Amino acid sequence: MATAETPGVAGPEPKGREGAMGGMVFVDYSKPPKKDAQGPGTADTGMESAPEAAQATIPDAYPSPLLNGIKDENRTAFLIWMDQWLMELISGWGPLLDKWAQQEEAYRALPGGPTDTPYVGACRDTIPAIAMAVDPIQARLSGGIFKADPIFATKALRKQWVGITDSLERWIQFYMKHKMKLRDLVAPHLFEFVKHGHMVLKTVYDREEFDVQTYDKMWKVVKRHVTRFKGPRVSGVQINNFIFPPLYQHLQLVPICAERQILTWDELSIAAASGKLSREAVDSLKGKEMIMRDQLELRRELSSDHQEVTQQRKFYFEIWEIHCNYDIDGDGIPEKLIITYHRHTRTVLQLRYNWYFNQRYPYTVIPYTVTNNSILGLGICEMMKPFQDTITNWHRMATDNAYLANIRMFIARTDAKIETRPKLFSGRVFRVDDPQKDFIPFAAADIYNSTTSERQNLFGMGEKRTGVSDYLTGRESPILGSRATATSTVALIQEGTKRVEEVLENIRSGMAEVLDNCMAIWVQYGLDGVDDIAFGDDQVAADIKEFFNSVGADNVQGSLGIELTAADVSNTKTAQQQMQLAIIQVLMGYYEKLVSVGQMAVQAQQQMPQLADMLEEIMTAARKMFMDLLQKYDIRNPEAYLPDLEKIIAAGQQAGPNGMGPAGPGAPPGQSPAPGGQPGLPALPPRPPVGPVPSAPGSGT
Repeated sequence: MATAETPGVAGPEPKGREGAMGGMVFVDYSKPPKKDAQGPGTADTGMESAPEAAQATIPDAYPSPLLNGIKDENRTAFLIWMDQWLMELISGWGPLLDKWAQQEEAYRALPGGPTDTPYVGACRDTIPAIAMAVDPIQARLSGGIFKADPIFATKALRKQWVGITDSLERWIQFYMKHKMKLRDLVAPHLFEFVKHGHMVLKTVYDREEFDVQTYDKMWKVVKRHVTRFKGPRVSGVQINNFIFPPLYQHLQLVPICAERQILTWDELSIAAASGKLSREAVDSLKGKEMIMRDQLELRRELSSDHQEVTQQRKFYFEIWEIHCNYDIDGDGIPEKLIITYHRHTRTVLQLRYNWYFNQRYPYTVIPYTVTNNSILGLGICEMMKPFQDTITNWHRMATDNAYLANIRMFIARTDAKIETRPKLFSGRVFRVDDPQKDFIPFAAADIYNSTTSERQNLFGMGEKRTGVSDYLTGRESPILGSRATATSTVALIQEGTKRVEEVLENIRSGMAEVLDNCMAIWVQYGLDGVDDIAFGDDQVAADIKEFFNSVGADNVQGSLGIELTAADVSNTKTAQQQMQLAIIQVLMGYYEKLVSVGQMAVQAQQQMPQLADMLEEIMTAARKMFMDLLQKYDIRNPEAYLPDLEKIIAAGQQAGPNGMGPAGPGAPPGQSPAPGGQPGLPALPPRPPVGPVPSAPGSGT
C-alpha cells in the first residue's frame, strides 16, 4: 500500500477530514482545537494558530506541478516538439469534425428550408432513419449495462480471494452507482458512442480541496476547508475534444494524445488550490480568456436551438491536457509526461512525470464497431446516412407526386367569363359557350405506387447494414407478419442480437479497463475511508481491507478479473435463473446416481474388488465432467458443489462400524466381524421401506 513517504503518492487521510460518500467536508478554522484523552484533536484547527499546519498534515495528492532540474534547452526543444504535434493533430481533426457535424444534423432530421421546386411549398421533410436505428440501440445498451446488479462482476484469479469476491462486488457497486454516479456520467457519451462510433472515458485520482468563506451556526463568517471529492473519478470526454495520431489500433501505443478542456477562471483557481496546477502559471492567465467553438459544437447549438452568445466565449480558457512519451532529461529513454498547456500564450500550467504506477494513459477509447488501423470506430450515423438521404429523396418525391396527382387544374378560353382564380365548391356552375372546349379540367401528374416499395427496399438494406431489425426494436416483421411461428421468431431474435452482442463485448472490454484503472488507484492511494462510511463494521469492510492491504502494484493485475455485467437477450436475470434451475436439476440427478454407485462400491470392496475399482473410476470421471460443466457456466468454486466420494470411502475405511473406531479383529477396515469369523458387509445406514411397485402401467398392486 502506498504511503505518504512515496513521492507523489498520497496515503490515507486523517479521519477528521473524511466526508460521507465523497461529499463536501468542512474543517472550521474559527474554533479552538479540541482536546481529548488521546491528545490534541485534528478535525478542527484554530485559524489564528496556523491553518497551514492543519493542511500540512495531509499528504499531497499530486507531485509538484512543475518538474525541476530540467535543462532550459531540453525544455525549449520539448515545447517546440509539442507545439508541432498539436498543430498537426488539430489540423488533421478538421475533416472528422465536419463529418460528425453533418451526422449530428442528419440525426436531428429537421425539415429543410422552403423551396419552389417542383412547386412553391414542396415537401422538405427529412426521414429520421438514423434516429430510428440509434434510439433503440442506445436504450438497449443503457438498460443492459446500468440495470444490471451488480454492474461489475469480479472473478478471483487466485484461490485465496474466492471468498471475498462478493464483498468486492458490493464495494464496486456502491462506489460506481452511489458515489461516482456512473450512469449519469456515461449516458451522454454512450449516446455519442452509438451515433458517431466511439466514446472516450477518463479515469484519474481526483482530490478537490480548498478554503472557502462561509458561516457557522451563529451566522458568523468563518473560513473552512472544503473537500469536494477524493478517490478515483471517471469522466467522459467529448469526441471532438480528444485528439490522437492516425493509423494506431490501440490508444496506449500512440506517442501523444491531447484533451481539449474549456474551463472558467474559477475552475482553474480550484485546480491550482488543490495542487493540480501551478499557482503562478494560473495567475498569469488572468484576463486572457477567449475560445473558438468547433464545427460540431456549433452544429449542436443550432440543432438544440440553444445558442451561445459570442460575448460568452470571453469567459472561458482553452486548455490542453497532453499525455506523451518524450526524453525530456536527455538520458536516451523517453519518459511518460503529463502537461497542461495554454496554447495561445504557450504557458505551461503542469509538467510532471506520470505518477501512476501502471504508467498508462488515463483515457479509454471504446469503439462501436472496430475498424482496421484506427482507434476510431464506426457508428450508426455513418452506416445509415446514405440510406437516410436516399429515403428522404424518395419520400419527398412521393409526397410531391401525391400532391400533384390529387389536384385538378382547368383550361379555359381567354375570353371566358371565369375568374382568374375560380372559387370551387359543391354545386358551382360555370357558364361557357362550349363546355367541351372552353373549360377543360386536367391533372398535373399521375400516381406512382413504386415509391412505397423503393422505400421499403431501402429500409431493408439499412437494417442489414446496421443490424437494427424490426424484431430488435420490438416490432413484428412487416414481411412475415403474423405467419411467423414462435420458434422461428425466437431464432430470428437471437440471430438479430448478435450484432448488439458484439458491441456489448467492446463495451465490456473498455469498462473493464476503466475499473482496472480504478483498482490501481485504490491500491496506490487507498480507499480514503469511504469503505468505513459505506459498510462500517460489516464483513464487507473487513474483506475489502484484507484485499487491498494484501495486493500491490506488482500483483494487483493477477489477483482479480473484472468484467461488465451487461445483459443481452440470452443473459438477462430471468434467463440466468432458468439456467441455474436447470443446473440444479442436473446436479440432483447426479447426486442420486452418486449415492447409488457409492453404496455399490462399498459393498464390492471385499467381494468384487475389480468392480469396486471400475466404480471408483466412474465416480472420478463423472466428478471431472461435472466440474468442467460448472466451470463453463461460470460457477464459482465448483468443488464445493461436487462431493469427492473417493475421500469419503477412504475415510470410512479408516473408521470402525458406524464411525465408532477401527473394525474388530479379523474384519477389514470399516467392517464388523460376522458370526463364525467371516467378514461381514460394511455398516450402512438403514434404508426406508419401499412400497409395492406395479409391474406394468395400469397393473394392480
